Amino acid sequence: MWDPYGELENIPVAVVNEDRSTTYNGTKLDVGKDLTKNLKKSDAMDFEITSKKKAQDGLNTGKYYMTITIPNNFSKNATTLLNKKPKKMELHYKTSAGHNYIASKMTSSAADKAAENVSKEVTHTYSKTMFSSIKQLSNGMSKAAKGSKKLGDGTSQLVSANQQMTTGLDQLASSSLTFEDGANTLNNGLNTYISGVSSASSGSQTLASGLNQLNGNTSSLSSGVNQLADGSSYLATGVQSYTNGVGQINSGANSLSSGSNQLANGANTLASNADTLNSGLGQIYSASNELTQQLKNIGNGNTSSSQLNQVSGSIDSLQGQLDSSTSTQVAAVKEDLATLQQAIDNQGSNQTSGIKDRLAATADQQGLSADQKAAMLAAVDDTSSTTSDNSALKNSAAALSSDLNSLTAAQSGVSSNLSTVVSQLASASEQLTGQIQSASNGMGQLSSRINSLSASSNQLASGANQVSAGTVQLMNNSASLNSGAQQLNSGLTSLNGQVPTLTSGISQLSSGADQLNSGLSELDANGAQLTSGASQLASGASQISSGSQQLQSGSTQMGTGLDQVNDGSTDLTTQLSNGAKKSKVNPTKLTYDQVAQPTSTKHTERDKAPNNGTGMAPYMISVSLFVGALAFNLMFDLYTPRKYPKSGMGWWASKASLKTGFALAESIIVYVLLRLIDGLAPIHPFATLVMIFLTGFTFMEIVSWLNLVIGKVGAFISMILLVLQLGGSAGTYPIQLSDGFFQAINPWLPMTYSVTGLRDTLMTGNSALPEMLVLLIIGLVFMGLTMLFYIRRRSRIKQMDFSEESSEDSSLV
Repeated sequence: MWDPYGELENIPVAVVNEDRSTTYNGTKLDVGKDLTKNLKKSDAMDFEITSKKKAQDGLNTGKYYMTITIPNNFSKNATTLLNKKPKKMELHYKTSAGHNYIASKMTSSAADKAAENVSKEVTHTYSKTMFSSIKQLSNGMSKAAKGSKKLGDGTSQLVSANQQMTTGLDQLASSSLTFEDGANTLNNGLNTYISGVSSASSGSQTLASGLNQLNGNTSSLSSGVNQLADGSSYLATGVQSYTNGVGQINSGANSLSSGSNQLANGANTLASNADTLNSGLGQIYSASNELTQQLKNIGNGNTSSSQLNQVSGSIDSLQGQLDSSTSTQVAAVKEDLATLQQAIDNQGSNQTSGIKDRLAATADQQGLSADQKAAMLAAVDDTSSTTSDNSALKNSAAALSSDLNSLTAAQSGVSSNLSTVVSQLASASEQLTGQIQSASNGMGQLSSRINSLSASSNQLASGANQVSAGTVQLMNNSASLNSGAQQLNSGLTSLNGQVPTLTSGISQLSSGADQLNSGLSELDANGAQLTSGASQLASGASQISSGSQQLQSGSTQMGTGLDQVNDGSTDLTTQLSNGAKKSKVNPTKLTYDQVAQPTSTKHTERDKAPNNGTGMAPYMISVSLFVGALAFNLMFDLYTPRKYPKSGMGWWASKASLKTGFALAESIIVYVLLRLIDGLAPIHPFATLVMIFLTGFTFMEIVSWLNLVIGKVGAFISMILLVLQLGGSAGTYPIQLSDGFFQAINPWLPMTYSVTGLRDTLMTGNSALPEMLVLLIIGLVFMGLTMLFYIRRRSRIKQMDFSEESSEDSSLV
């Protein structure tokens, strides 16, 4: 156990390589193969490259204390460090603690060391790649800094250009509003213009048609102008004759005016009498209706004497009404109707016809044309527009006269037969009522016609007065008319000379009208496209206005952004330049090693413990000394004296010298052998020897006292004490790793102080005096107890027990 860790190279370990090589950034990686080579060359253990089956069988049988398996994805996982989800490189190793627990722990440490070496190699490879990328990054940052400077210059120019563009966009935004308003005005004007073009096109078509007709009739116009020129001379002569006939017309117009006034007065009187007659006929009709109803009742036999008296009274009343009507009103109406018919006939046949005859005679004397004669006669007809109603008026008067005759006859028939034919009264009354109704209706129509006649006669009188006044104006303007006729004749002569020019102009005008019509038609046909284009222009102007406003706003925002970009590009250039300087590296192999293993440990050992034997010596020396005390007490009898002791102290001294001498001898032998054979090098050699002696002395006193006092039971207790001290003295593992029982008894165990004291003298260099003092006190205590045991036993033994023969027997023991 002196230096077992120095012999680890002899522990057999099987290595199984299942790794498959891969490529990383153009470099072939075969980490498994490289690891097996390194393990084969390593002196850490006895690594043997073998198959998986052989390794498993060797681990099962104890031939190998560990098997290391390199999986097939070992190299591939080494390339995933920069991936989003990198995979770890795992070494699979198996140990067999059952065959040797310490060996399993030792080999596990070796596997961890191998994994650490692999990690170092992989990190070394990554560091090369990383520093290569850093070089490229540094060069790229330098180029980026230069490019960023150019970007800054371009951004400055862009800022200046954006300012100009913003100014232009401001003007565009303000102008686009004017443009939009103009486009809308243009659109509205074009709509009005297209509407006008449509109207012009329609008018041009009418104009062209009229001009074509005019052009076609130019020959007729020329001929008519010639005829007009010829007739103008006749017109002048006829006008002279006309002015002469105007005087005669004036005389007839005065007569017409006088007759019209008389007709109006008679019509008014007739209207008044007709209203009175119409009222009387209404009363007669009412009495006739009552009489008829009562006569019907008499004829049915449903009448009494009182009702007959009422019928007789009604008949007398009706007779009175009829007598009154026939005697006064009917006669007056008849007389007025006769006078009315005579006046109508006189007016229609005498006055109007007389005026027409005079005008026709005058026209014939003056040699006027038929159209001129008809125009003059039509003027006379217009002055008596109410004569068209004369026939209706005459028919109404005749019907009224007939009804009045029938009424008179019915009245005579009823009055003559009233006393004899009562049964016929009802029938006659009904006829009478019907005649009265007809007479009343006719009287109503007559009254309406008379009113119309009265109004017409008033208009006729007014027209006659106007005709009379007009003829006076004609007579006054006769001289002007003769002069105008002469001027008309002269103008028509000049017009006749200009007719050829007029004909040529009309032809040109007709041709131009056709061209105008064609152009306007084409313009009208394309008006829809023009209107659509104007609408699109107005819509586009609105979009331009909106877009220009957005451009203006966007340009302002872009200006702000460009200022920020300019500032940012300046900062970027500075930072890239600084970054390029800071990222400039010149890596070497030492740099790669530093990255692969950036940290290391610097171990400073306070105490000197060169090997496992030196560290275990305090514990093993203490154990061996306790075992020596057990062996000594097993071989030597410390109770029986060789001869009868003279005193208890003498008895104790004879036995104490023997065991103390043994303790000193074993201490010297242990110390010398450790130094000569194992090479123990204590820090305090003498103190170490003293500590060993005190340990052996104390353990000898404890074990000898137990054996003396208790006998074999004491020997058994000594063995138990040894076992307790093996676990409770903290000689192998720290006491903190033990359970509570051993931690509780640790301060009360002598071996605790021996182990601690020897560690101080062998390795730590601390003072071991406290531990020596504790051991010395424990040893002296048990020495005193042993002395007391001998003193007390001395009084219990007798001299006779120590004969010469027994002495000799005891000496053999």
